[in-house]
Amino acid sequence: MRAIRIKGEPGAASNCYHVMSRIIEGRFVLEGPVKEKFRELLEIQCGFAGVELITFCLMSNHIHLLIEVPNAEEHRAAIDDAELLRRLALVTTSEEQLIGVRQMLARMKEQCPEKGYPEYRQRFLNRMADVSMFMKELKQRFTQWYNKQVRRKGPLWEDRFKSVLLENDETVLLTMAAYIDLNPVRAGIVEDPKDYRWSGYGEAVAGNRARRRGLMRVLGVEHGSPQQWRTCQAQYRLYLYGFGEAEAGEAAGQGRAGIREESVEKVARQGGQLSLAQVVRVRVRYFSEGLALGSEAFIEEVFARHREGMRVKREQGARPLKSLGMERWRGLVDLREGRPVKPCLTYLGPIGID
Repeated sequence: MRAIRIKGEPGAASNCYHVMSRIIEGRFVLEGPVKEKFRELLEIQCGFAGVELITFCLMSNHIHLLIEVPNAEEHRAAIDDAELLRRLALVTTSEEQLIGVRQMLARMKEQCPEKGYPEYRQRFLNRMADVSMFMKELKQRFTQWYNKQVRRKGPLWEDRFKSVLLENDETVLLTMAAYIDLNPVRAGIVEDPKDYRWSGYGEAVAGNRARRRGLMRVLGVEHGSPQQWRTCQAQYRLYLYGFGEAEAGEAAGQGRAGIREESVEKVARQGGQLSLAQVVRVRVRYFSEGLALGSEAFIEEVFARHREGMRVKREQGARPLKSLGMERWRGLVDLREGRPVKPCLTYLGPIGID
């Protein structure tokens, strides 16, 4: 049974998501050069679909992406034939096929400008500015490449991807970005998140301008300069270290790894006092299974649009995040009480294809 896919407001300028997907049977497929290839395909797919990659983390058997998807109607309307062909060139390996599309566009525009031409264009535009199509094509392209490399057949990814709709709010995005960038620390792979190269933070520290823009974005700086990056980097690092501090017992090897208290204190001394309370712990399920996160007003709006598909009797959608201790945030489900969203086979809303 396919669970409902929670999507953002269709009329919003953009919607942000934390998306996750696991390799089938937990296999450690994403290693070394394979990670590099996935990273390459991820960049290409973002360029084709018009999706902004805010930050990410590629682990050996799963991926985390924090993405911003533009308004589909507005985004597609701004794409002329030249831009359409440019984007198709990113994902089309055959020059002959691209030439065929170019010729068909020209012929349709001349012979059937009212019907055939816009319908032909729409076939390609429908693949852009949509979270489901973005993930579907990304996973399919990687599967095709990997299966060819190792001479295997069949699916490579486990089930559908998971997604959490996020309010376009600085605090929400900042906390989710930190959760994602701290994955290799929680897994015990590195002690310092900057040392993991297959993450948004690791790439930003190494000089990747796009990843720096993504992290400045979550800090509320939309068009930052190199000088502003130095300030933002210090702020984000302080937040990462405070957010990822190991709880009592974790540093002693009991449970998941975290950042040692002495390391947190060292970073704080170097960059200033930490002002954010350490109430959010990186193992909380809301970040991967909460369906939607944000303010009460945001969650109620999401609930109103998706209530029919969720098939629940309650009148209000917002649920307090009790295990986080954060009064302003709300979620769509109360995971602490173990109340999953009921799947629905008859829902006709925007579930999407993945």
